[in-house]
Amino acid sequence: MNIFDRKINFDALFKFSHITPSTQQHLKKVYASFALCMFVVAAGAYVHVVTRFIQAGLLSALGSLGLMIWLMATPHSHETEQKRLGLLAGFAFLTGVGLGPALDLCIAINPSILPTAFMGTAVIFTCFTLSALYARRRSYLFLGGILMSAMSLMLLSSLGNLFF
Repeated sequence: MNIFDRKINFDALFKFSHITPSTQQHLKKVYASFALCMFVVAAGAYVHVVTRFIQAGLLSALGSLGLMIWLMATPHSHETEQKRLGLLAGFAFLTGVGLGPALDLCIAINPSILPTAFMGTAVIFTCFTLSALYARRRSYLFLGGILMSAMSLMLLSSLGNLFF
């Protein structure tokens, strides 16, 4: 299967019917992969910033590009699922290592930027995940993630202003 020969059904984007259980199972797998990638990227960034064992640069960029191409070239089947997940984790790790110099700059400016950005991303990601797992209709899926993210960030910012 060529990656450019995929047929995309654009009518499905505007269909707000019920979500089938198979679609919800697929969404669970997608969001679990995203969660894995978020933590692996954080681990890669930690390795660069704290240990300086792996230096970010051309080698990590080429490695992540190579893993991305290898992942795209690997056909999707039940037998290759674990291999593809490992390639995705390797790509995420090298991407995190590549973020190291940008994180060094953020730490030099204000170290509180990193936990704030990580927690904000985690809260928004959690809101969209919960919306995808518990929504029965597609309209609630789109609306629930956005509203829950906005309300959570408003609550966190008001608590932050209250204590600090």
